[in-house]
Amino acid sequence: MIEDLDASMRIRGIDGIVGYGESTLADPDLTYVVGGTLARGGFYFKKCGNRPLLVVSNLDYGSAKRLGKVKSVQTLTQWRYEMIQKKHPEGYDAAARLVATILRHEGVRGKVVLFGRNDLAKALRFVHSLNRLGVQTVGERSPTLVETARDTKQADELQHLREVAARTGRVVEYVAQSLRNAKEKRGHLQLRHQRATIGLVKSIIASKLAGEGLLAPEGTIFAIGPSGADPHNAGIPTAEIKKGKLIVFDIFPQAESGYWSDLTRTFLLGRADSKARKMYEAVENAQADALDYLRAGVTGESSMHRACDVIEGAGFPTVRRIYSGRATNIASGFIHSLGHGVGLTIGESPYLSFNGRPALKAGEVVTVEPGVYLPGYGGVRIEDTVLIKSKGIESLTHVEKELELT
Repeated sequence: MIEDLDASMRIRGIDGIVGYGESTLADPDLTYVVGGTLARGGFYFKKCGNRPLLVVSNLDYGSAKRLGKVKSVQTLTQWRYEMIQKKHPEGYDAAARLVATILRHEGVRGKVVLFGRNDLAKALRFVHSLNRLGVQTVGERSPTLVETARDTKQADELQHLREVAARTGRVVEYVAQSLRNAKEKRGHLQLRHQRATIGLVKSIIASKLAGEGLLAPEGTIFAIGPSGADPHNAGIPTAEIKKGKLIVFDIFPQAESGYWSDLTRTFLLGRADSKARKMYEAVENAQADALDYLRAGVTGESSMHRACDVIEGAGFPTVRRIYSGRATNIASGFIHSLGHGVGLTIGESPYLSFNGRPALKAGEVVTVEPGVYLPGYGGVRIEDTVLIKSKGIESLTHVEKELELT
């Protein structure tokens, strides 16, 4: 949590941090520390042990004050930035002089780390200018100070995550019901008096997302049959929805708050064959075991091993073959990790994988998404987003899991 920043700074020997960006768009670290979205971004300053300072444009001053997360908000004009720019027209030279001035005012004398997503060439120029001005900028390994703070969610963040998860769930339930209502006409399924295709379903999904106030900046996966055997195949728009074919529906939208949700259901219309049932049962059992096992103190690595135990026990290969040195590649079965963190991005720490060695902490939010894939046939993935607690988990998604839509 953000309250942990001072302790982390002391441990790492950091005297000050500076977050900056031309916008909070696609900049989760800056969004996190300022408490929301700012169209023009700004500069966030924090000296170890002191309250933070946020410096923004005149345009964003009112918005920054309303966000309320940083109590001390000032404008670039108050720091005479326009005059600095006039004297030093090279943009990042002027910005470096502004930052150096504010750091001195805040009493920062030691090491300083920078964060925020910025153009690499400009960032290098910015760091070079700061160093010439006497600021001791140092790099960080991942997880950085702010990434570590972002891992555990505060009450307001959890509220955002619950809200976006509820809206996402309504979209999935609406689409599932629409498919149940599909009518067969001349050998083809019909939706809204049109032939049911992946493209048509995706248009329905997009409309419902908009109605829920959600965006899908990274798209949506709705893949049927063999397409679903490729975990991130978004689906072929012209492919028809046919009875008995597995459909992987993976939806990961973002709300205006900046927070995301991640939810996957696999189903088919009509009756499943024995192969689909076996795949679905293996994945459902692996997820149920993980949901029972996860809690603060266990590791992503151990949860991954348990999921592999279940899926291998059902007769499918897993990626553990690669990690144990028994294979260099696997083409089918459980071919990815069990899950990842969710918050202001759709893929962040902690990770439920063989590299997930740190113990999970209460307050972290992760996906739990085992899958089994058979090339040429299809795939099954079931995913929920959950909150890690001291004694178990709280599921943030509440959508029924059913293989057959009848």
